[in-house]
This record gives sequence, structure tokens and C-alpha cells, in this order.
Amino acid sequence: MEELTMSFKKITILSLVAAGAFATVATTTATPTQAAKKTTITAITDGNVAPFAVKEKSGKLDGYDVDVLKAVVKKLPQYKLKWKIAEYDALLGNIDSGRADVGVNHFGKTAERQEKYLFSKPIFQDKPVFIVKKSNNKIKSFNSAAGHTTVAQVGTGFSLELEAYNKTHKKNPIKITYVKDYHDLQDISQGKYDFAYTDLSMYKAEQKQYKINDVKAVKLTNGKGGTKFNQPYTYVVFGKTAEDKKFQKAVNKELVKLAKDGTLTKISKKYLGANYVPAVLKN
Repeated sequence: MEELTMSFKKITILSLVAAGAFATVATTTATPTQAAKKTTITAITDGNVAPFAVKEKSGKLDGYDVDVLKAVVKKLPQYKLKWKIAEYDALLGNIDSGRADVGVNHFGKTAERQEKYLFSKPIFQDKPVFIVKKSNNKIKSFNSAAGHTTVAQVGTGFSLELEAYNKTHKKNPIKITYVKDYHDLQDISQGKYDFAYTDLSMYKAEQKQYKINDVKAVKLTNGKGGTKFNQPYTYVVFGKTAEDKKFQKAVNKELVKLAKDGTLTKISKKYLGANYVPAVLKN
């Protein structure tokens, strides 16, 4: 009977050891599963701002801003990227409501926006131009554009600059027509407006697509003729939650690395034909 009791004890001890070993294995194998969990980041754009964010016929999103964020997230294994498309005037509202985490749409920075959103380090440096008819040799600066007509979307960096000029030149302001969507080159060619305010890279992208021969781009110089650029950069826009701040910090760190190793320059040349990566990003 004693021998039987001893055997039972041995079996019990061995069972407990085996159970413990199994628990250890189970715990060990659970860790990689937990580590594999990724935070989904929803990026929003209107897909209608060439060559920065463009929705192709296939449904795929391309463009400088889009590929920059893709390149960044590729270096951040703890995150995965999901894209969402909405109308331009609803982009920031989606971030406000939590339906999107970041905005990627050639966004400029303003004091008002900084109160509500976080911004990445600058990802693009503007080279502002006025688009006018080739026969127009009068409009060369903000001062010479005073009293003339132009077109803009509400809340863009370009429209904000025009509005800032008008605030200090109320007697003879630039006449701005706000629309939901427009085509700079065609509108100027057809005489709908006297000029359009845009970026050189955007002008070149439209010329490549539409080939409008009777318009030209007039480069603007900061500080001359009433021309003043408060922020010649564009950014990725984030919400202001704790998770948003964490993601912003990670993005900024990778942006500097990608600027220094030449990745951003390659993306810029692919979509813009030249290097528009801000020099301050490499400092």
C-alpha cells in the first residue's frame, strides 16, 4: 500500500511539472503574438491634389505626400496604414471626430490650425508662382495682382496667403472667388480669372497632363512687391490625442532619417521632377 502511495505521489509531481512546462511554453509562444499587434493609422486625403495625393483610376493612391507617409510607416513596424478619401472641406473634420488620425493633402500650417492639430516636420518646400496668360506681363507680385481676380479653395495655404494680403490692403484687395474644385491652367486660359496662385511643381504636373500652351508661371520672390510667404512648407497633420502625439514623434524621427539617406529626394524627383525636400529637415 505504501509503495502504491509513493507511485501516486510521483505521478502527481510529474504531472505538475509537465503542466508547469506547458504553461511556460504557452506563455512564451503568446509573446510574439502580442508583439505582432499593430496600431492602425487612418490617413485621410481628397486624392485630388496632384502631384501630392492622387487617386488613380484603379483606386490606388499615388503622389509625393502619399509616398512619403508610406515610406515612414514602412520603417515603423508597430504601425500599419489605412487610407480614407473624403471631400477637401471634410478632411480636418474627420480628424476632429476621430474618424481619421492624420491628414495628407499638401497642408500648410496656420496659427488657427496649430491650436487644434499637431504637425510633422516640413515635408515639402513651396516654390510659389502666379499662373497668368503668356500675354500678361503686368501681374508679377501681390501688389501688381491687387484689384485682379483669382480663384481658390477655402483653407489652403495659397488662399490663406491671399487673405493675409487682403487684410493689409483693404482699399484695393485681390478679388478671390472660392470654389470647391478648379483647374488652374484651363481657368486662366479661358479667361475666367486673371491669375491663379499655386506652386511650381503643381503647375508643371498640370502642364504635363493638359499641355495648355497660352499660360505661363511667374515665380514670386518673398519680400518683393508685397509678396510675403509666412510658411513656405507643407506638412502631415495629426490630431492631438496621446496616441497622435506618440505617432507624430515617431514620424518626425523617421522623416529626418529618410531625408538624410536620400529616400525623400528620390520620391520628390519621381513625382515633382526636382528636389523639393526642405533643407531644414536634414538639420
